[in-house]
Amino acid sequence: MVTVKHHAHYTLVTLTPNRSASWRDSKWLMWLMASVAFIIAVVWAIVGVWLVFPFAGIEIGLFCFLLYRVNLLTYSNQSVSIEKHQIHVQYSNKAVKSVSLPREDTHMELSESPQDWYLPQLKLVSAENSVAIGDFLNKEDRQTLYETIKELGIPAWRHHWWKH
Repeated sequence: MVTVKHHAHYTLVTLTPNRSASWRDSKWLMWLMASVAFIIAVVWAIVGVWLVFPFAGIEIGLFCFLLYRVNLLTYSNQSVSIEKHQIHVQYSNKAVKSVSLPREDTHMELSESPQDWYLPQLKLVSAENSVAIGDFLNKEDRQTLYETIKELGIPAWRHHWWKH
């Protein structure tokens, strides 16, 4: 999701991934899947196949771990602060990282694949640095980000200029 806030001395563009489930919803899904796997394991144990218990435990543990990791990544965000002479890009996932670019020497690049096999990549490029932005956004949000940055006065160009 792309949100833009205009302030007196700068414009703040905040990028957040689309989140269809909260942490509470994910915990409910974990409990539901763990219950189903445990019930199936108990039925097999009653029949005499007790060896299914370790594999059910591994399945539940792996599912919960992966769901936790995916949910954790949906809480990351990125903010681009565009000032008169500087552009600040700040990442916040576990640790906050920040990169500053000079506005006069910075442009944005949109890299696309010839047959749209992968999502377009957005980068803010200056003489010293190249910073990828919006890696967790979907295609429509990346296009919105591209148009928003262009409207804010940052020069932008595409590798495939003939595409709309």
